[in-house]
Amino acid sequence: MLGVDKSELRKVPYVENIPLNGRSVFLQPFLDKSDGIFKTFTPQGKKLVMIFAEPVQACYYAEERIDESSDIYIKLIDIVARHYSFEPVMNTLLSVIRDIENCSAVIEKYFVFLKTYKTENDPLIGNLVTTDLEYFFGNIRSVYDLLQNLVRDLWKRTSNPELPDSYYDLVKQDPEILKTKYNLPEPLIEYYKKTKDFFFKCRRIRDNILHRGLDIQLVFSTDDGFALQKNPMFPNPITLEFDIWPNEKVKKNWLVSVLALISHIIKTVIEDTDTLSEALTQSITPPTPISATRKLFLRGPYVHHLLKLEEYLEKQWVDLLH
Repeated sequence: MLGVDKSELRKVPYVENIPLNGRSVFLQPFLDKSDGIFKTFTPQGKKLVMIFAEPVQACYYAEERIDESSDIYIKLIDIVARHYSFEPVMNTLLSVIRDIENCSAVIEKYFVFLKTYKTENDPLIGNLVTTDLEYFFGNIRSVYDLLQNLVRDLWKRTSNPELPDSYYDLVKQDPEILKTKYNLPEPLIEYYKKTKDFFFKCRRIRDNILHRGLDIQLVFSTDDGFALQKNPMFPNPITLEFDIWPNEKVKKNWLVSVLALISHIIKTVIEDTDTLSEALTQSITPPTPISATRKLFLRGPYVHHLLKLEEYLEKQWVDLLH
């Protein structure tokens, strides 16, 4: 957007309010109702040029989800892009989007690995799931630090005390300190209180893996899916942190579903982003939305898994080959 004449934004159908307070416009595809074709505008010098652009892994503007089987609405993405689109904030949001897409890719790889195991009958395929779990917890930690950077950048614009850039450095503090030292309002304090325990669980696992040589232990391969062992005699540091496996879903030898674990964590992360979006709009007066009639939706090759998190968590043992 740098160098583009503001008047050019009048060409863009979803821009109903041209931002004049330092915000930018998050240029993404939109569906042209006149011909049913996706298009987008791209900067070319001081002009905006319209091109055809079918979203494959991208956000798009629309009044409602276009494909309910593959597209997802994540409130934080929509609220930030339409109301709080300052350049550093948008740079952080792009990284948040990428990490959410990475979460969907982890689920896709789970099913790719399961298909490979069932095809090759090689139980050592579970080793691939182990390394992916290690990556997964690092990605989750990244999401929360990015969310903290997003809050920090917006809070700086309110002439209040500067916040730490690490989520942990803020959330570990007593709520009263958040109020007196940083002047945080109640909705943001409640956001940190609500997300604290879950974040600490994921952080302990991630830090133990990266800094203390935590052994996730064996991931077992079964025809119904990959499993960790929740054996009371030999506690697993991951299964100890979560209580998401009802007795009727536990297999012989205390085997519990890895898919349920991943789904529970991603589902909670997305819920936490919803909580943050509410806290932001209640705590930092949102500027006039750039688009008042269209919202942003996310589409990606594996995003459909994010629409099935409840199903995966409920069933726990899912085989997409049948």
